[in-house]
Amino acid sequence: MPGRAVLVILSIAMLVSLCGCSGISKKTSDLGYDPETDVICMDKKTVNFNELSVISYLLWEALNAQYSEVYSNPAKVFAPAFSDSEMTLDVYIKEYGLYKELMMLTAFSAKFDSENVLSKAEENEVALEATAFYNEKIKTSSISAQTTAPSGSTGTDPTAASSYSEDVQKRLVVRIPETVTLDECKHVFTMYKKARKQQAALRKAANLVISDEEVRVVDCGIVKSSSENAIKKFETDLKNGNDFFMLADSTGINELENTQYAVMRSDEFPQTIMDVIMELDDKKTSPVIECDGAYYIITVIDKFDEALSAKNRERMLEIMINDYYEKECATYIDRAKVYFNREGWEAFELFR
Repeated sequence: MPGRAVLVILSIAMLVSLCGCSGISKKTSDLGYDPETDVICMDKKTVNFNELSVISYLLWEALNAQYSEVYSNPAKVFAPAFSDSEMTLDVYIKEYGLYKELMMLTAFSAKFDSENVLSKAEENEVALEATAFYNEKIKTSSISAQTTAPSGSTGTDPTAASSYSEDVQKRLVVRIPETVTLDECKHVFTMYKKARKQQAALRKAANLVISDEEVRVVDCGIVKSSSENAIKKFETDLKNGNDFFMLADSTGINELENTQYAVMRSDEFPQTIMDVIMELDDKKTSPVIECDGAYYIITVIDKFDEALSAKNRERMLEIMINDYYEKECATYIDRAKVYFNREGWEAFELFR
């Protein structure tokens, strides 16, 4: 689904600081910016208000899809109690989600254009997706008649969470004006395609700088005791053939909460203990280690747990890629010519 391809899921970090422009910029022939119809212009790439409504719809659809399996009423997730403030759900979504989506979409698609082009096959794919969207959401005007929710989903009043009623089975819908054209839909879907390809390149670059050693997860057993005599006896019993984990359980020696751990480099064990864990080979057990007034013995089950290491790589990649996205977007916008129609943006209604 097109909505699933949205670049950014609702973020609390606003990117308003990325664009210092405010008010309506004057139309200039070289940039082709129209203050009456356009909301943004970045390096000659514009998004008008009709196209913004399509972007808004895709973002809202993706947000609801993301939470639909967790919450029976996804829309309510984004409707905190606004009764004590002037903020409405419309403003909340616009300023904390849609603005960032718009800026990153425009920046990444513009950057793609400066370095690449879509293939003919990709252009055809985009055209098919955009046409299907146009026919379903605009040409048939089905969106304007959508008042009932899908099975298991309900909505809320966009002006205040307090007005929500379980008796009103009505889903919040971003209304797309009937004036939206097929070309405008194609423009939006093309921008998403280019932005996704640009982000994929960033993801690949980020993945290349994460080494196997950085993501390595060691499956191991750790016993800690404040008694040197107790830990020495534990060591002797191990040498006599006792199982590490059974012995730890039966003697109650371990002062740690658990005995078996999946340890990664970011864990908070003392550095001396981390060094031993990372250096031990498979099926090897350390001698008694004195560290910070306590005594430890470590045994390694698997010095490179492939499944856990793969999950750790993905976790680290997500953290790194988010940072890459933010920095890349900020850097591009900082050097690009950006005109943002703040007055028109504030007048734009998300939920119509």
